[in-house]
Amino acid sequence: MSVPFSFGRQFDSWCIILNMKNERGTIQKTVLLYETDGMIREFEATVTGTSDQGDNGYGIILDRTAFFPGGGGQEADTGYLVTSGNEKIRVSGALLSDGEVIHYTDSAIDCGEKITGMIDWDRRVSRMQDHGAEHLISGLVHARFGYDNVGFHMSEDETVIDFNGPVSEEQIRQIEQRANEIITENVPVTVSFPSSDEARKIDYRSKLDLYDNVRLVTIEGVDVCACCAPHLPSTGLFGSVMIVNIMPHRGGTRMSLVAGINAYRDHAKLAGSTAKIMEMLSSPRYETAGFVKEMTDRMKGLREENTQLKKKMTQLVSESIIKDLEKEDQPGKGIKLLFCDLPDMTGLRELVNSCTKVYSGTVCAFLKKENGYGYIFSVCKENEKEASLSGLARDFNEKCSGRGGGSNVMVTGTTGASRKDIEEYFASIVP
Repeated sequence: MSVPFSFGRQFDSWCIILNMKNERGTIQKTVLLYETDGMIREFEATVTGTSDQGDNGYGIILDRTAFFPGGGGQEADTGYLVTSGNEKIRVSGALLSDGEVIHYTDSAIDCGEKITGMIDWDRRVSRMQDHGAEHLISGLVHARFGYDNVGFHMSEDETVIDFNGPVSEEQIRQIEQRANEIITENVPVTVSFPSSDEARKIDYRSKLDLYDNVRLVTIEGVDVCACCAPHLPSTGLFGSVMIVNIMPHRGGTRMSLVAGINAYRDHAKLAGSTAKIMEMLSSPRYETAGFVKEMTDRMKGLREENTQLKKKMTQLVSESIIKDLEKEDQPGKGIKLLFCDLPDMTGLRELVNSCTKVYSGTVCAFLKKENGYGYIFSVCKENEKEASLSGLARDFNEKCSGRGGGSNVMVTGTTGASRKDIEEYFASIVP
């Protein structure tokens, strides 16, 4: 048979496609073992269909599978199919289509072959921990505030949830604490398949108004939600849940969480970073925030002091240069070339502005940089037409490896030329 489907990256996208939140077909040609038992690691099955190699590999259909094909915000499983001849074939992903689960593999398998399916278990468990924690947090938020989960994305490191209402930091921490209490209580997580009539009598969360062929995941006494993904059988297996980021989003709240093994990995990263900070600051373990604030305040003060020193230095240099300009026999004639020892280009601009107030000619000021010079050419507005500043800048850039631009009053840029080359250029154009 031909399988004209490509899963690409759809399992790593926002959960807005219909089958992402429990669209179960009326006829399942492949028995979905994961629907009733998310803890199955290995299973026996028979190949019932194949396709030629495509962009995603070969397409293998089984009569029964524990490979989750993706949906409900959770990515498809990966793993292996082991043939009767002990050939271990990689499964890179799966897709549910028309009641059949297509397994994408790197080798072909003949129809009728008996295989053993093997799930990448660490990956599956991590996904189920994150997804279970999402149900737990979403259920608690919905119960307390009435907000709905309107966006859900699960990545390798964290899970992001969008709620359609505002929640404060304090309220989220209360939700987080209650979620971890429920985890320690090891509350059962069960799966059910109510009839259409039964579903209409149950208050459950769902992005869509679905009552036919619905699958409900229930965290006892906490949450009931329509979902197509495999889940752990009790909250104790979630490990723990931590809200690591909270921010307003489109009139509601976006939060990121980590659970289980991902919560441990997140804590390990933070602990390692904190240990380095403690060492650098000689800070006790639980006092790093105070030490960092003290250091930040000190740096802020130094930056302010440095800014004032730069301004004072610019002022002194400007005063000295302006005095020299005022002593000239013919002030305001031609081009005044300046090489300045100033902290930065901001200081150079302030210097040039001061000079053009007393010098009606063109001021060409240069500041030494790592690979050449930064420059500012300027003239007072009254003499902009006579100065032809733009033309001067174009000619300078062409002959002195410069780059820059501006207006007829001020041009800024850089040049890779040496001081000697710059001086020779201006000597060649000044009568």
